[in-house]
This record gives sequence, structure tokens and C-alpha cells, in this order.
Amino acid sequence: MPSGHEADAGHNLPAANGPQSEGPASSRRVAVSSLGEAMLRLSPPSGERLRDTGQLRVHVGGAEANVAVALASVGVSTRWTSALPDTVLGRRVADSLSSAGVALDTVHWMADERLGLYFAEIGSPPRPTSVVYDRAGSAFCSLSVDDLDWAAVCDAQIIHLTGITAAVAPGSDALVLRAAREGRNRGALVVYDVNYRASLCSPETAASFTAELASDIDLLICRAEDARDLFGLVGDPVMLANDLARKLAIGRVVVTSGAGGAVAWWDGESVTAPALPTVGLDRIGAGDAFAAGVLWGVLDGSPQDALNRGTAMASLAMSVQGDQCRFSAEEVLEVAHGAGREVRR
Repeated sequence: MPSGHEADAGHNLPAANGPQSEGPASSRRVAVSSLGEAMLRLSPPSGERLRDTGQLRVHVGGAEANVAVALASVGVSTRWTSALPDTVLGRRVADSLSSAGVALDTVHWMADERLGLYFAEIGSPPRPTSVVYDRAGSAFCSLSVDDLDWAAVCDAQIIHLTGITAAVAPGSDALVLRAAREGRNRGALVVYDVNYRASLCSPETAASFTAELASDIDLLICRAEDARDLFGLVGDPVMLANDLARKLAIGRVVVTSGAGGAVAWWDGESVTAPALPTVGLDRIGAGDAFAAGVLWGVLDGSPQDALNRGTAMASLAMSVQGDQCRFSAEEVLEVAHGAGREVRR
């Protein structure tokens, strides 16, 4: 498996003189290519509320960026495509991803644009985690299918896409459709994470788009509640995965159910993995870490490894502050195999 740290981490960012990309697109094929928006997350310290806090912690977030960072951290070569403003905030995002080893040669840089933000208040039971978005009019919302070099974007073994990208702005669904079809035409495996966000679109719109994309999807990842709310499916996770596969005519489907673990319907057979005992310090980004673990296992050709690595990475992601899961392959596999020690010395 190629190493994500072969990526061009030492990048030269352009001057703010109009829309442009970060240097020429690389011809280097990567294992996973992902497309989506990144934002800055602003959070009060643990135990404080947004309405009262006097300070905010800053993290880089965004589902597809989180997946790319998690994969690069375990040594999987990864490319992330997006649009970023040519500002200090855009550079903050680029520095964060490139430091993990993610290739950014297909990022489209834009002058006079903004970076999306979101504010997250991490709750402890019985108080839920709450999120407030400020992402309207971001650089990514201005990105069109004509802005990208699709041959470079889709030069990968796996194309990773999500329902968030499809719904984030009018016309962004065209980016997902183009990426899936270009990737399929180039022999890539297309993975689609439903990742439904009620703040972005209706369940009917998300379900309709997933059905439209289904013929180009090789592997679908879906939360149990999304299967219920979008497709009207109920039952245990094994039944949901089977029903989704049949309904959408997709051969491989992974369904997650939080503490209930994960199930895969994989070429006619069921595979399961339990959730791992976890003290959730910060749950934002856990689903993205799970998706990264699944992709890692897919590259190795094992649905059981896909689920085991996914649940391990999700558990590890919740143990640290911030959206990104930056753990080595050794650390993830120790958790996945139950071989870790409580204290290392």
C-alpha cells in the first residue's frame, strides 16, 4: 500500500490575484481521492457554553477532509479536492491537511472568497452536542464542475464522496455526480457516505439524489437513522443493510448504529463488528473516522477488516478534541485487535 506521506506536503500557496489552483495537477495516482468542503470549527472549552464562554478553540473540520487526514495518518496515499479562499484561514486548512500527508494539488484557490465556519458546543449527557453553521457563500459554494481537472481528481483506486457535498450549495450535487461518473469511467471504486444533514436539505431530496447516484456507487455507507428517515426502512442493522442493497441495487452496503456497532452486506453475505467501549470526549468526526477505517480495509480486500478498523478509528477519534483522527496504523490496529495496553511506558 502506498504511503500518504509521499504526498506533496511542501506546497507553495499562490498570491491572491484571482481564482487559481495550487500548482500543476500531479499525475501521481493515489489510493483514495476525496472531494468536499473544509471549515474552521470554533468550540468553547469543555463544560462551557457558547452563549457564556470567553474563549474559543479552533480546529479544522469537514467530513471529506477528516477522512483524508485519517487515511493519510495510517499511511494510505490520499488526495483532497476542494476550493479554498486565498486567505490566512484558507492557508490554515491547507497546512493542517498537508501536515498529515494529504495531497492538495487539485485544490482550487479563490481570491475574494470566504471560508465556512461552524460553532460546536460539545455536550455531556443529558446535554446534547449542538452545532451552529456559518458556511453560506463560502469558496466551496462557488466551485463549479468546470473549475477542476477531473483526470487528476479521479486518478485513484477509490473515490470517496458524501451527501454533505451534494447538498451544501445549489449545483454542488453536479460535482458529486461528475466525480462518481468520472471515477467509474477510470476504473475507480466509488464509495458514497449518505451522511445526511437536515440543515442542508430535506430527506426526500437526499433520498432522490442517492437513488440517482446509485448506479455509480460500489459501496454505500449509511447510518441506521438515515436509512429510516430517507428510505423508510426499519429493522435491525443486518436487515437494514440487506434492504438498502436491494432497494438501491448496490452490492456492498455498510450500516452503522452507534453503540450497536456496524454491519456490512457484502456481495450477498453479512459481516458484523461491535462498537468498542469508549468514553466520548468529542464525538464530532467519529463517523468520518469510521469511514476512513472502512476505506482502509477495502483497499486490503477484507470487509471484516473494514468494519474492525472503522469501529477502532471511530473510537479513537472520540478520545481526542477536534474533528481529525490522527492515529498511526499501529495505534489503530492495536485497538482493532484488542492488543493495546492501558499505559505505555
